[in-house]
Amino acid sequence: MGLIKVQVVPQPLGLTPLTVPAIALALCLGCGTGYAQERPADLAMGLFVDATTLWGQYQALIEVTIGVIVFQSALITAFLIQFFRRKRAEGSLKSSEDRWRSVVENPIFGISFIDGEHRFIATNPTYQRMIGYTNEELRHLTPLDISVPGEREANEMLFKELRDGKRQHYEMVKQLRRKDGKLIWIELYVFAIPDAETKAQLMFEMMQDITDSKRSQDALEATRAELVRVARINSFGAMTASIAHEINQPLAAMVANANAAQRWLASAVPDLDEVRAALKRISADGHRAAELVQGIRAMFKNDGQKRVPVDVNQLAREVLALVQVALLDRRIAVYTELSAELPQVMADRVQLQQVIMNLVTNAIDAMESVADRPQILRVKSETGDGDVVVVAIEDSGIGIDPEKLDRLFDSFFTTKPHGMGMGLSICRSIIEAHNGRLWASPGTPYGSVFRFELPIRQDPPERRLPGLE
Repeated sequence: MGLIKVQVVPQPLGLTPLTVPAIALALCLGCGTGYAQERPADLAMGLFVDATTLWGQYQALIEVTIGVIVFQSALITAFLIQFFRRKRAEGSLKSSEDRWRSVVENPIFGISFIDGEHRFIATNPTYQRMIGYTNEELRHLTPLDISVPGEREANEMLFKELRDGKRQHYEMVKQLRRKDGKLIWIELYVFAIPDAETKAQLMFEMMQDITDSKRSQDALEATRAELVRVARINSFGAMTASIAHEINQPLAAMVANANAAQRWLASAVPDLDEVRAALKRISADGHRAAELVQGIRAMFKNDGQKRVPVDVNQLAREVLALVQVALLDRRIAVYTELSAELPQVMADRVQLQQVIMNLVTNAIDAMESVADRPQILRVKSETGDGDVVVVAIEDSGIGIDPEKLDRLFDSFFTTKPHGMGMGLSICRSIIEAHNGRLWASPGTPYGSVFRFELPIRQDPPERRLPGLE
């Protein structure tokens, strides 16, 4: 049988992105199917024909396979990107947790978390070491339970304002009672933070033990106050000695002339001329003494030139700011009821501030020995009857002995162990020089109340010339 030669005319093969891989696959498949003995030209033509045939048969499968490979590659790439991002986030989170842990576990500041019911949630070891309680024991307590009487009301009010969103934070210097009963001084900072799970407001507290520095400060203040007191006494003593020396000279002359007059009258023949001369000298020495007194009074006399319109409410606020340290040290709660429409008065600003300072200081001293009730200072101002401004200083101290009430404003009368008995006397003199009035009364149910009133429209100050009366 003769061989029939068939001439294969190649057709144009459409090129696509998958054509080349398909031809390569077809060549691989054809390599083991009997082409090994063919001539290169025939082999190439045959492979080309087979590749075209295989591409037509397996195009869809090849495209799906390559698509799956591309999808899996993209998926693996996405997984790798997510994995590295997660590792980076975990590293950042761990670093943040390490920093937060170093803050909480610091050896200087006590840290505590408080819930909305004012109970401890957690505390750090420094806080527990400061007050002597364990973390489990503190879970059954509130900050008010370890606060001292007189500070609990202020703490509760500030906490409520913080919880209700009326303030963002507060800070204060206060005392805490340790488990063993000892008192420590702390500087406290409190602010609100949201709970990550419940979104509720938690209170974050940071405190520092300042007991040692507070004792040193108190000792320094006590020394300074004692030095001021001694300097005041020395100055007062020097002034008194000077006044006594100046007045003693005319008084001694008066006594000498009076004795001389008596001797002239006691003689057998009284010398009336000498007696008259002695009496004239006595009169002259008396006027001389009066002039000395007039000069001394002129040193302290207010002639009205320094009197300006004064806001009494502003003076009261300034005085309370000046004694703030003493109020905090003695845990005194301050309440002010200052009339918003209080008219101004014509007064010497410095002298009037001195009066308010003296009355407030006396109120603080009166509560020093009180331990069975809160120590409360109230400062009030209002417009009284008769066009006057009335200011009241109230305390919850030991009160005033009714038998001593009438002598309270006398010079050199004092109820303090180390008092000079001049403060209230000077205060009354200043108020009366302003055509006002100062008086005291018992408080209700305890303590005392000092009030003074000043006229709204001030008359010109009255001028008096002191002399012998």
